[in-house]
Amino acid sequence: MPKPKKNLTRNLYFPKRTIDALKEVTNYPLTIVEAPMGYGKTTAVRELLSRDQVNLIWLRVQDSSLSIFWQRLCRQLGEVDYDRSLSLAALGFPGNSTARQEALNLLEDMELKSTTVLVIDDYHLVECPELNSFLEFLVMNESTALHLLLTARHTELQRTEELCLKGYLLPIGKEAFEFSVQDIKAYYRLCGITLKDHEAARLYALTEGWISALYLIMLQYMEIGILETSQDINKLLESTIYQHFPNEIKELLQSLCLLDSFSLEQAIYLSNNTNSEALLTEIIAKNAFVKYDERSKTYHMHKIFTRYLRHLLEGREKDFIRQLYRKIAEFSLKNKNYVEAMENFYRAEEFESLLLAVEADRGHSIHNEQREAFIRFFENCPKTVLLRHPTAVLIYALCLFSFNEMERFQQVCGEFAEAVRCNQDLEPESLAQLMGEFELLLSFTEYNNIRKMYEHIKSAAELLKQPAEFLDTKGSWTFGSPSVLYMFYRESGTLKQEVQNLKEAMPIYSRITNGHGSGSEYVLEAEWYFNRGDFVSAEIEVQKGLYAAKRWGQGDILCCALFLQARLALVRGDYSQTLDILRKMREELYGKRWYNLMHTAELCDSFLQACLKREERIPLWIKERDLDSSGLYFPAKVFLNLVYGRVLLVKGEYLKVLGTAEEFLGEAGVFPNLLGEIYAYIYLAAANEKIFRRTAALEALEKGLDLAAVDEVYLPFMENSDFIQPLLEELAGKSRFQDSIRRILEISKSYQAALLQIRREHFPENRPALTERETEIVQLVVQGLTNKEIGERLFITVNTVKTTLKNVYNKLSINNRVLLKQHVTSL
Repeated sequence: MPKPKKNLTRNLYFPKRTIDALKEVTNYPLTIVEAPMGYGKTTAVRELLSRDQVNLIWLRVQDSSLSIFWQRLCRQLGEVDYDRSLSLAALGFPGNSTARQEALNLLEDMELKSTTVLVIDDYHLVECPELNSFLEFLVMNESTALHLLLTARHTELQRTEELCLKGYLLPIGKEAFEFSVQDIKAYYRLCGITLKDHEAARLYALTEGWISALYLIMLQYMEIGILETSQDINKLLESTIYQHFPNEIKELLQSLCLLDSFSLEQAIYLSNNTNSEALLTEIIAKNAFVKYDERSKTYHMHKIFTRYLRHLLEGREKDFIRQLYRKIAEFSLKNKNYVEAMENFYRAEEFESLLLAVEADRGHSIHNEQREAFIRFFENCPKTVLLRHPTAVLIYALCLFSFNEMERFQQVCGEFAEAVRCNQDLEPESLAQLMGEFELLLSFTEYNNIRKMYEHIKSAAELLKQPAEFLDTKGSWTFGSPSVLYMFYRESGTLKQEVQNLKEAMPIYSRITNGHGSGSEYVLEAEWYFNRGDFVSAEIEVQKGLYAAKRWGQGDILCCALFLQARLALVRGDYSQTLDILRKMREELYGKRWYNLMHTAELCDSFLQACLKREERIPLWIKERDLDSSGLYFPAKVFLNLVYGRVLLVKGEYLKVLGTAEEFLGEAGVFPNLLGEIYAYIYLAAANEKIFRRTAALEALEKGLDLAAVDEVYLPFMENSDFIQPLLEELAGKSRFQDSIRRILEISKSYQAALLQIRREHFPENRPALTERETEIVQLVVQGLTNKEIGERLFITVNTVKTTLKNVYNKLSINNRVLLKQHVTSL
């Protein structure tokens, strides 16, 4: 039997069952290709779909980081629609219902020029419940013409059976890639080797149709003319491939094996071999375990081969391995991949360089996902090294504060002070900048005490000659709260002074933070007027806040200002204006990609809907008081309680109000947030009144008035006068709060009249009219049908269904199926 020419061994052969299976990919929203390593699933997907002229978007997973996965996915989607890929990147991984809906909207709006498949290769490396849930959400909503294909050794999607039964999922397993006896004969014949039936049968018995083993046995046959083998895969790799390479190539391969993929520039840098391109070309010509992707200009090693090479690397001296990690880190740092640089400097035990990478990044790449690794870097860093890097220690302290690691934070603050003392050779300007940044950090530890915060801010301003470098001024100044007054009203009788304190502090704080929080002082004063019932002054001040927030690009302050304007419109009975303001808020947030404020916008809308007793319009996460599934931070939780408590009253769940009141009061006392306490007492009074406990109701209402009356905070009582008016009237003649109650009843009368007018004009009689087709589609949505199923039922295209639903959403001022179902079922 003549031996084949070597280049024939790179020929590709695919069993008919593989070809047939992959032909069906574009008929399903999701395909899962699941097989162990070395079955050729990645090659088959790439080659066969490309032959069918399918547009492939290829994402190769390299680690378990969900945030890095999302960043890479957005970059790949940028090849299709750059603008929307930027929006998806700004959105971040959509881990909650609101973010998922926006991601779905963005994906739906992508214009795909041809049949497109997004391939997520090696999905098992990043697979997690959150990602599984998101992909299932996309598939079940038929979100886009973008087909999903996952290649993995294993997957753990929770709804696999349901997806299969409903025709959403095409599962392709290991058996689709196994070579039969006839496939083995055909494959070897394609590579120039003619097998007899018994030889092919013997190879099948040895390999069970595993292409990687078949390929290596073929290479062995070319060398020694024997088709038999009893060696494991590593031995086969050794004898058929690796041992035939010259030492220069062996050294190159071991220098690169810690990476699954790499660029030519990276290969030259890691190996220190300028001849790397020629060597890689030679490697590719001699085996199929290293490939070059022309589109991405990167080389890829097969997992089987990298596993083998890493096994060899373990036998090398420790310094050689450390140098490899150091070079990987240096290359990452050069390309501003700071997290990868830190991780690899850590592996290399190069702590000095690790801290320099932290300083270069300024902590901007460190998020909660990196919390454990980041803490590990610093806890294992020698103290002598830490003391030489006060800037890195300061950044670490900032991150600990954002992680709410307060015990560690206190300890690291001490380490920072020690590091500053130990660096007596610091230039005076550098020392002043560091200490100014530290003072600014300490101001946050005094949240929400404006006076104490202001002391640190003044100290920081005296030290800083330029704006702070390490504070993330793109972060939310309000922590997601839609009210500035809510944040800083902490003690009865001090509201007027707090307004003045913030007016003094903000110009200084804004100057040293590039405008962070600008406009908040005007919004606080406007809210103060609003709560006193001085609506004209409130409107004047809120305009100042709007101007400052827009000028400095402060989305959270803009939300607070627009929310106050919407409340003012509600007081006037102008519901159309209220809706228009909320629409403007969403347009501003989504247009400028301020996705961290999506839940703030929902909180604003829900507060107003609760005032109107439209419980059906409120998202589930608010009804369930689920802060964790939102983008809000803990300081905003008490405002969530304000909305939640009102919703309970509207739903008539009075006992639940009484059961949660103690928790409401406890959470309101943490910072404290006095507004939360006032509302909690009002809700207690309303609930007790509804279950005929008048004495308890009056006691609770007096406690609320005791906190609020001295500062003329009347609005909480006015907004809930539909539940507590009889109590207010009873107290009016005998309480020490007679003047306050008289004012509350006065503004409540016009407010309730305004709400009554809104109900008469806008619902239920004058709801926006839907066309016959719109109504037909809405009913099918309520029944649970998908866009595809609706299209089939009504003999219209999926795009027509989507367009019609968008029109319905605009008419009803909602933005997703969940709220649509709630709206219909409430009629």
